Amino acid sequence: MNALEEISQHRVPCGPMTVAASGVCRRRLRDSYDRLLDRLAQEIHQEYTPPELPKDHKLDKEGKLVHKEELAKREQTAKTMQKGKEKAKKEREKNAPHSPEILESKKEKLLQEGMMKADVKKQVKEYEEKLMGNSKMLQRQDGKIEKR
Repeated sequence: MNALEEISQHRVPCGPMTVAASGVCRRRLRDSYDRLLDRLAQEIHQEYTPPELPKDHKLDKEGKLVHKEELAKREQTAKTMQKGKEKAKKEREKNAPHSPEILESKKEKLLQEGMMKADVKKQVKEYEEKLMGNSKMLQRQDGKIEKR
């Protein structure tokens, strides 16, 4: 292609290749033009300005972009979790094995079970003695028969 065809297609010949007209070919430019183009680019793009947040969006703790409603839901669940943790902690303190109320109740329970076992053993022994005279099966192991 010749140069006129390239220009008609909005391309500029630049050495062995062609560049779009919106681009800049620095290959044929001298150092003075390079400095001018650098200066122009610096004036056009002075400082980086970060993009603004979209409407109804915020940044979360991790720096991610989140919708306000989603952020509110997250905060609500965090509050609920905190309340649950506090409630569980109170329950643990109340039901701790070293609390005096629980120790007293355990003592009473163990005493009642011990008394019940002793009463059962006593009644079994009395019943065995009652049957001993009527049954040879319940006689003493050493073979002696007790007098009545």
